[in-house]
Amino acid sequence: TKPDWIKGNSPIKKRLNITAELKRYASDPLFPLLIKIREEKKAGSLFLSDDISRYASAYTFYYLSLERFLPALGYAVRWEKGLRYIKGRGEKFTPSQKKFSEKYHAAKRYFEYDFFNFLLHARILMDRVAGISRIFLNSRNLPSFTSFSDHKKFFHKLSQPYGEHEEYAKYIRENTDWFEMPLKEVRDHYLVHQGPSHMLNFGYRDDEWDLFLHIMIPKEKNNLSATDNIFVSVPQLARDIEVFLHWFNDYGLKSMDTNVVQQNKAG
Repeated sequence: TKPDWIKGNSPIKKRLNITAELKRYASDPLFPLLIKIREEKKAGSLFLSDDISRYASAYTFYYLSLERFLPALGYAVRWEKGLRYIKGRGEKFTPSQKKFSEKYHAAKRYFEYDFFNFLLHARILMDRVAGISRIFLNSRNLPSFTSFSDHKKFFHKLSQPYGEHEEYAKYIRENTDWFEMPLKEVRDHYLVHQGPSHMLNFGYRDDEWDLFLHIMIPKEKNNLSATDNIFVSVPQLARDIEVFLHWFNDYGLKSMDTNVVQQNKAG
């Protein structure tokens, strides 16, 4: 549990197995749902894009951003926790340490770029997910299918249960706080649009295995003695999105099967 003066998500404590993380993310959690949609609802076109192809492209770019960032994160944390101090004491690297140092410095140049690139593609991915939901949400009162932010606001504003899809509405309301903070907040106000005056730096803690972004926003102009603080961990955000996509896939499959049964009974 974070104190009130810290917003955002929590850095990963346990050492990451980068290879295992990337292997999980290489498989799109929505793949079974996309296949079912193509086979039963919406055939694709060789020439025209649609919700399915736009989502698939977004997930590919999202994964590629992780494929670049996570190995760099591993290099950076290992450097900060070990090799930095060897060099600081004036000692020589072993051949393996020297090789690792070269990998770290090659990745270091792009670290901040890749960090923010992930946030951009994560936000695009969430907007594309909203488009997929139009396949199985069959109410007369429908949310936005182009913006996940507006999609989520729609369910927060409902004054009554959302019919047979109240389970969907409840999940969106109660289990996607990570979308507003840190994903939307940081992407909108500290990356794409001009936000409040702030300071950015990457940091780590000895008991954690993550190099996280720390955003400090002064409560008074040019006064860093009192600040609001946002922490952003890419590995944690990727895990939150992974959990959501698996849930979304299962819900979509279940809803499509339910719709088929209802149509057969009506027929």
